[in-house]
Amino acid sequence: MADGQSAKTLTCELEIEVFGADLDGRQFIEQTRTLTITRDGATIPLSNKLAPESELIVRNPATNQEAVAHVLDLAHDQNCVHVYGIAFADPSANLWQVEFPEIQARKPIIMECNHCHTVDAALLSDIESKIFEMKQALMRHCECCKSSTTWKRTDRTLSDQRTAKNKASGPQREIPPAAEPASSSGLGRRKEKRAAMKVAACIRDNRREEVVECEDVSRGGFRFKSREMYPAGMPIEAAVPFVKNGVNIFVAARIAYQQGLSEGFYRHGVAYMKSSKKPDSKS
Repeated sequence: MADGQSAKTLTCELEIEVFGADLDGRQFIEQTRTLTITRDGATIPLSNKLAPESELIVRNPATNQEAVAHVLDLAHDQNCVHVYGIAFADPSANLWQVEFPEIQARKPIIMECNHCHTVDAALLSDIESKIFEMKQALMRHCECCKSSTTWKRTDRTLSDQRTAKNKASGPQREIPPAAEPASSSGLGRRKEKRAAMKVAACIRDNRREEVVECEDVSRGGFRFKSREMYPAGMPIEAAVPFVKNGVNIFVAARIAYQQGLSEGFYRHGVAYMKSSKKPDSKS
């Protein structure tokens, strides 16, 4: 059934069922199969488009077992078939009922964030190693950007980064991108990981309605730029993602912070609010 491809990855087609929500927030159940499996995840083809870090439930019909997983990265995209790498929330989940070789000591890979150029020694998991092997790039959380960004192998060293930081410590240093103001309410200590995702959102209050582009999103909110200035603490309603002439779900939210940028733009952080009010839909 399985052909040993490496000590970490097996080429193995297992019938599975996947439960989740697509980019438009619509729930789906899709019957598919694994292409490759690892101890902690798999690569799977899906007809639905998914957001990075979105949560899935994967079921093995042969054993009737389920496991929670999250989308690690898009490995391949062609002819309406999207191949995703998924990682189990619990790495010890034994959904495949396959005996893998003993775990060997892993060597870190020196990688660089494509956005802020931070360098890191990354110790990749089995499924991360498979995705990196397929596309020579990987979506990883960047502490500097506070979001998931694309990382690639680099010839730079960690000492190069420390030298660059020392040079930037003078008055001409560059301001780190997407810096968030500290908040006494604890919003700066974000629990949810952000995913860098450029999707449309609609912001509305009792005075206006504006369609904006998200810089990143998380389960607790999102961030966007606008020439309009929304003051911190302001209650709003937001639909993410927003589809023009489609059915959009607006939920209660508030502006968590506001930051002035150059050229008349403002960056805003939005936090969703728990409310007893039913979500409003608008075409």
